[in-house]
Amino acid sequence: MKMNIANDEIEIRNFIEADFNTFYQLTSDKESHQTAGLEYEPNENKSKNIFDKYLVLANSYAVALKSSHQMLGIIELNERGVSNGLDKTREVGFIIAPVFRHKGYATQALKLILNYGFKTLALTEIWASVKTNNAVPQTLLTKLGFRYIYQVSQDPLHLESQENMLKYYLLKNEDGTD
Repeated sequence: MKMNIANDEIEIRNFIEADFNTFYQLTSDKESHQTAGLEYEPNENKSKNIFDKYLVLANSYAVALKSSHQMLGIIELNERGVSNGLDKTREVGFIIAPVFRHKGYATQALKLILNYGFKTLALTEIWASVKTNNAVPQTLLTKLGFRYIYQVSQDPLHLESQENMLKYYLLKNEDGTD
């Protein structure tokens, strides 16, 4: 699906070949992997193989400056399932490249994708998961109206390991457009 939503400063759009340099900066950054769970791949050729999948991957988009189309990060609005009403829910994921962090771009991107999800897709709820040691997106999600719901381990063999724990947040569509 062709994606192109924007405000005055940023746009959310499909990936283009010119995005690879920023994509590689993200995938080769171990901290981005540890805090956001993004694939870690320091090898440029292997990272390019991952990027080629993102070029065609449904529901994964580039966050970019509107003025220059420079990629700033990645945002996803992934399906959670198709049965029992899950078709009207999604899970949002996002990461901004380190050089562009703390400038409000994640907030803007989330507001755009949430509006798209609730208004255009008529979703009933949007979930987000965050590693427990990643406080910045937890604060951002709370500011945007998400509520903390529960915590779970990604690793069934190490249920108590904080490194593998995710906090799940939920935002419901409260305007009745479901």
